[in-house]
Amino acid sequence: MSTDLFTFGESLSVFISSDTDSVMSANKFERVTAGAEVNVAVALARLGLKAQYFSRFGNDQLGSVMLADIEAEGVDVSLAKRVDSFTGAMVRNPGKTAPVEISYLRKGSAASTIEPGDILDSYISSTRWLHATGITCAISESGAKTVKHALEKAAQLKIKSSFDLNIRRKLWSEDAARKVLEPLARDVELLIGGEDEYQVVFGKVDPKQILAEVNKRGCKIAVMTKGDQKMRFSIDGNYEEITPPKVVAVDPVGSGDAFTGGVIAGLLSGMSTKGALEQGSICGALVASMFGDWTGIPTGVAGVIDEVIIQKVRGN
Repeated sequence: MSTDLFTFGESLSVFISSDTDSVMSANKFERVTAGAEVNVAVALARLGLKAQYFSRFGNDQLGSVMLADIEAEGVDVSLAKRVDSFTGAMVRNPGKTAPVEISYLRKGSAASTIEPGDILDSYISSTRWLHATGITCAISESGAKTVKHALEKAAQLKIKSSFDLNIRRKLWSEDAARKVLEPLARDVELLIGGEDEYQVVFGKVDPKQILAEVNKRGCKIAVMTKGDQKMRFSIDGNYEEITPPKVVAVDPVGSGDAFTGGVIAGLLSGMSTKGALEQGSICGALVASMFGDWTGIPTGVAGVIDEVIIQKVRGN
């Protein structure tokens, strides 16, 4: 089966305190499924494209319910593996009246055992776009090897790819992240990262200088985000900026993944690069304006957001 997107990585069952804004005092929790790569897959599916997602899930109830969640969003999970390990989880508070506090149960999880042999050449050759992130690199050494293998294979097969630096400082030190991510940040169609992440990986502070270097490393589109502030990007050495739509931010978690999904979908639909980046900004803003990684992801057809949603965001 041919797909528009193939991505892989770690999914988590997220338990969110629902009766108080503190995990310590909560008696009730809501459960949802999330994860950087699967969030991108859901975004493409919502926008009317075919997305396929691979991960390893435990032979447990969490693994079963998460697979059902993802499949219910229209994402193909037929390649997923069930293994004799536990499915990872995250516990957090909503962050409505207090800072977001997050705890993880992921070391040694099923997803952390992912290995290069899991990603067959046929998975990549049968898709239009491959997406990977630095989180998969951070969860285990085998995860990092899997990302390297997949990106190299995509380049070899001339399949367009994207890489999100996505540094999680709870998973590894900045030095460790730089050592692994710097060699991977090259020869992709789209490289995405926050301003601080680019600074960690490339050891420089000037955005224009960093993005120019990234283009020279074979990354056609280099995008540097900074929350709701101006987004900087460079296309084959041409530097520009975009101001994201203004929304009341409720929960920024997952908004970056929605942005990435919107951009990839736009590019696959035939939009100009700038048009795709603007679409991604709308997707990210919508997710940030609601609670939950998937709640605000917009719908669309053939990779393009429904016009009524665009007009609503723009206040028309």
